[in-house]
Formats: sequence, structure tokens, C-alpha cells
Amino acid sequence: MRRLLVFCLLLPCWLSARELVIGGILEPPLKWLDAQGHPRGLDVDLVTAIFGTLHTPIRIELIDSGARLTRNAESGFYDLLLTHSYKPEREAYLLYPKQAHMLHSWHFFIRKESAGRIHYDHLTDLKPWRIGVTRDFSYTPELAVAMTDPSYHFQEIPINQLQLRKLIAGRIDVVPMSLVTAFTQIREEGLEGKLDYLPKPLKTSPYFNVWTRSRADADTPALMAAYDAELLHMKRDGRLKALYDKYGIPYIEP
Repeated sequence: MRRLLVFCLLLPCWLSARELVIGGILEPPLKWLDAQGHPRGLDVDLVTAIFGTLHTPIRIELIDSGARLTRNAESGFYDLLLTHSYKPEREAYLLYPKQAHMLHSWHFFIRKESAGRIHYDHLTDLKPWRIGVTRDFSYTPELAVAMTDPSYHFQEIPINQLQLRKLIAGRIDVVPMSLVTAFTQIREEGLEGKLDYLPKPLKTSPYFNVWTRSRADADTPALMAAYDAELLHMKRDGRLKALYDKYGIPYIEP
């Protein structure tokens, strides 16, 4: 009887858990919808693999608005959100696991013909230029403060995929983008040779798949710990790198 009890304690307690609803923003190659409307991408493959191992059913919903994603998370629509950086104020409605699955390096992108004219060593170097930003994106504290300063020229929109198109159209002069996201869009939309980026990074940050406080329950801590353990296992046995290779994303272990 004692052996049976120990064995039962080792089994995942969420084998019959409710379906988890996971939300994310459209951001190829991390997450997008295929022609049939099915979620695809590195993020999708990763959570499918991890929660499949944990015998936890999931449903992934992808939208194009960061503001709506945040509202849905706060109101209890989602159990988890895909690929979020850490921001102290987000702890009011999010729970972060210990393991990150990605490192994002963000740079300011410019039009090719602006190379040599636009420089970035300090944020104040960009005061003369029109800067595109995406609503509800977490950039840096310095940039957040600058966005309240009327001496800068910020243009805020809700959909990140429109930023490079605005840049090429000459409606903005610089825009902070992650290298992964920007170069995927450049390749998919045939924008090669039209854009460049400034060498100094705005930030390099770890990104996490996060739980929402509004839907957390008594099983959440154990499920988060199991998620961390499986993600760490994927880092060590090469499965995480294999996902990066599948989507042509340079791998830097987070």
C-alpha cells in the first residue's frame, strides 16, 4: 500500500485538468494562423509539446491587438499568455514561471537610405525623428518615460505588424523591433534591401509563457513547476534548439 501511495503521489495531479486557454499576438514565426485558421509557429509547438507531456489539454487563440490581449487576460478569458517579457506592473495580473524560453534582442530599425543620418547611442539622439511604438508593448523604462515627453515624436499604434510598413512608407523614421520578428516580416513581405537597423540594442530580454492570476487555481503552482521542469529538460536534451532550427531562428539559450 505504501508503494502504491508513493507512486500515486508521483503522477501528475492535473491528468484530468480542465482545458487551458492560451492567448497570444500574431507574430510570425513565433505564432500565426495558417490558411485553415490553425495556430502555427515556434511558440505553438513549444506549449503543445510541454502540455502534451503533462497530459494537459490546451486551446490556443491568436489575435492582432496587444491591448485586447491584456484586457482578456485581466478579465479571466485566458489561462496563459504566450511570450511576454517581465515588467513589474504586469505582476498585478500575471504569474511568471522560472524558466524563460527565448531571448529577444530589440534594435531600432530605419530605412536603408537613413543609414549614416540616424544614430543611437542615447535615446535623446532620436528626438529629431518620428518613432513608432506599439501599444501595450514592454520596451524599456527609459523609453516609457520618453513617451510622456512632448519633445519626442512618438506615434503609437495597436498592431505591431504595421510598423515596418509605416517605416517604408515614410510615415515614421525609426521603430524598435525584435530581430526575430523584424527579419521574419522582412523575408515574408519581400522587404530585403529596404531596411537596416542601428547596431546598439535597445534591450536584450528573456521572454516567458505566463499564467494569468484571474484564472489561477489550487493546481497552478504544481503545473507551473512541472512546466519549468519540462522546459529545462528541453533545453538540456536539444529539443528547444531543434524548434528554433525548424523555424530558422538563431538559438541563444535563455
